[in-house]
Amino acid sequence: MNIQKIAFISSLALLFACKQEPKGISITGSIENPTSDTVAFKVQDTTYYAKLDVDHQFNIQFSVDTATYAYFIHGEENSAMYLYGDEQINFSINTELFDETIEYTGSPASSYLAKKYLLEENADFWSKMYNSSWSEFQLGLNEYKNAVMEELHFLTDSGFIALEKMDMEQMAKYFEHTITSFEKLPKPGEAAIDFSYPDRNGNEYALSDLKGKLVYVDVWATWCGPCVREIPHLLNLEKDYHDKDIVFLSVSVDDNKEAWKKMLDDYNMGGVQLIGDKGWQTEIMQSYAINGIPRFMLFNKEGNIISLMAPRPSSKGIRTLIDQHL
Repeated sequence: MNIQKIAFISSLALLFACKQEPKGISITGSIENPTSDTVAFKVQDTTYYAKLDVDHQFNIQFSVDTATYAYFIHGEENSAMYLYGDEQINFSINTELFDETIEYTGSPASSYLAKKYLLEENADFWSKMYNSSWSEFQLGLNEYKNAVMEELHFLTDSGFIALEKMDMEQMAKYFEHTITSFEKLPKPGEAAIDFSYPDRNGNEYALSDLKGKLVYVDVWATWCGPCVREIPHLLNLEKDYHDKDIVFLSVSVDDNKEAWKKMLDDYNMGGVQLIGDKGWQTEIMQSYAINGIPRFMLFNKEGNIISLMAPRPSSKGIRTLIDQHL
């Protein structure tokens, strides 16, 4: 779930909110395969923390003075919520499939948000939107709106529904901007835009240095939950193709080199590991119109584009695509 997006829709909520007496909220939860011993709830400008017990459960109470968007945080992951006050909410989650398994009881609006953002973070959904023609884009956008509206139909809070409809319009504008940006990029079969970054030892590597081999590029960051979830799948992919003419090239956009180095060691990451260390301003983000990560791209042995929105390592389709071009 994109925290910047939560901040935006939270600001919308505050525009419509009327200040009320604080209302208490009680949240209990159970976490399977926890990645830390704490959970956090960010509500506007305040963050509340709770410790997990020996059974990986927690209970937390706090108050809100108006209905508001918030998000639950555990480790590198987060999930959107919508809190009214005077609520008793329970949820369960398995961190190995964070977005797919989170379930809320006692908060229909939060359940709706979980389903909505699962749809938006689905790799096939994004791939379809990015790789579509304008007519296909419009069709995909309508499918997205219909799926969201079907879930929204079960809710009764007119204020929340109005905010979500506004958010849908913002999403449509975002997609339109992205498609426009993509139309300016080189097309499959055309030469890739070259880039060059250092590895952990300061040695520079350029995409153009790797001509003669297929190159699978992963643009990622240590703070990106979906990126980290792909790492085990990427390692398996590297293992399966270790004796083939393919290079696995990862470009981190972390601005914290030490966090990047630590994760390389923690996961024993192979391939060519580079860092751009300028966050969203890293050149590769601008050159390839990358608005969200992880982004995977595939380039052929001549240095030309195969796909700027290649399937993720966890997707069955990536092996088929690689095999077609080896």
